[in-house]
Amino acid sequence: MNDDIRARRENRRRFLERLYHASEHGDSEYLDGYELADALQLTRQDAERIVRYHEDHGFVMTTGRHGLTIRITARGIDHVERGE
Repeated sequence: MNDDIRARRENRRRFLERLYHASEHGDSEYLDGYELADALQLTRQDAERIVRYHEDHGFVMTTGRHGLTIRITARGIDHVERGE
């Protein structure tokens, strides 16, 4: 596996874990995906790709609101907790 693919996989994993922890410890189940990406030093474009990937797998849901408002799903929680 090349380094680009390895880095993308790692960024997706880190993003979902960050969302998991933020939703467990925050006041709201809905979070700003751009802020999560920024905290991980990822671009807005990376955030959109990562969210689309996780949404396709049923790990996150987006709202119809502005920006990139997301929440982790039960499936996403299980995925993180299994360490996959």
